[in-house]
Amino acid sequence: MAETSSVSTGNRPFEPDRFFLGKTQGGGIVRDLSGKLIERCKISTQGWYNSKLAAMHFDETFVYEAGRTDILNWTFIVDVEGRMTATEPTTLGAVQGWVDGEDYRLRFRRRGEPPLPSIPVTYDVRFSAVSTDTVLKVARLKLFGVTLGMMTAFHRRLDCPPA
Repeated sequence: MAETSSVSTGNRPFEPDRFFLGKTQGGGIVRDLSGKLIERCKISTQGWYNSKLAAMHFDETFVYEAGRTDILNWTFIVDVEGRMTATEPTTLGAVQGWVDGEDYRLRFRRRGEPPLPSIPVTYDVRFSAVSTDTVLKVARLKLFGVTLGMMTAFHRRLDCPPA
């Protein structure tokens, strides 16, 4: 079996509040229900820690080939019991986040993009660390529990991860 220690994440769960401090760049592809490629995008993030609020903020920008731009403004706070709480202004209701093995999961509702611009859809997102500087993200868009489409994306840190 090949040695994989160079990409080991130490078997720790992915920690978005640490990984997204600083800058990342990446890209993604969006597929419909049948698996057909709909479009590609470039993704960049800029994260910083607000010590006054004890919160990590990061802006996530998606620039799609068709020219559309989507910006999400995330805030992650660790509560008194050590659980992470996330907020984003365009979400509808609570953002649920939890550790699932070595992955980190998020689930939230948000108004869909074309062709479903006014219908609230559920985003079910899984982050999986590939290495200490790269994470794979799979986001499934669901309506009434049925997956309508999926984005597969990656984020790569542009600076060293925090110790």
